Amino acid sequence: PNSGDVEEEKKVKFASKLHARISLDGGYHVLDESTYYSSDLRPSMKQLWKSPVGVLELGILNADGLHPMKTRDGRGAADTFCVAKYAQKWVRTRTIIDSLSPKYNEQYTWEVYDPATVLTIGVFDNGHLDENKDTKIGKVRIRISTLQAGRIYTHSYPLLVLHPSGVKKMGELHLAIRFSCTSMTNLMFLYSKPLLPKMHYSRPLSMTQTNALRANAIIILASRLSRAEPPLKKEVVEYMCDADSHFWSMRRSKANFYRIIALLQGLIAVGKWFGDVCQWKNPVTT
Repeated sequence: PNSGDVEEEKKVKFASKLHARISLDGGYHVLDESTYYSSDLRPSMKQLWKSPVGVLELGILNADGLHPMKTRDGRGAADTFCVAKYAQKWVRTRTIIDSLSPKYNEQYTWEVYDPATVLTIGVFDNGHLDENKDTKIGKVRIRISTLQAGRIYTHSYPLLVLHPSGVKKMGELHLAIRFSCTSMTNLMFLYSKPLLPKMHYSRPLSMTQTNALRANAIIILASRLSRAEPPLKKEVVEYMCDADSHFWSMRRSKANFYRIIALLQGLIAVGKWFGDVCQWKNPVTT
């Protein structure tokens, strides 16, 4: 055979066609954070979003009394920055180098679509300068439904971190926050509707599906924010989203055990009393 016949034999012959159909159901909301501290309850499809009911303004003023996170020149130091998360918008302040009382004085705004949501602000120690991971210092959560419309709240919030030995205060974060309502009618109408989109009630997802979707959503979110400017590391995103909230915890197990004991103490006391009656330990009662 000549060279032309050999080349023709080497060609891949067409066998069949594969028809595929991809469907993206945007009627669900995929949680990327804890259910109890969700900052966004809208469906994935933007065409289903309602108009905002207000504007949230946040001023990150300063932190005070921060716990030293590293040693520099023989003394304690910290290179801190703040991250705020609400809905799909993440913001990050600049890093204040070598200060245990940093002043940020930065302001941010978000559109509010549902007051039954939570704003999360976290404080971290920047480990990029030492080629380490960013260390969590603490975070603050503010529920929007607890804010009076039009009022400016200026408070210092404690930064708490859970250690194996217990809860430890790492400092305080000074914030100024205001929620402004743009439509009181739409705001009141929200209280007559369910929190989640309709698809969650007509075709509800199982707990296994919800947890799997959330785990994948956090992975995708961490990958996207790692390419942002300035970037956010994976450990920062996971801490803000409570990625480990479903893990087994000795502290949580002990707390639940003591709750069960407290609940059963009444039954135990009644059983002991009945046993004493049966054994004539208290003849008057018997």
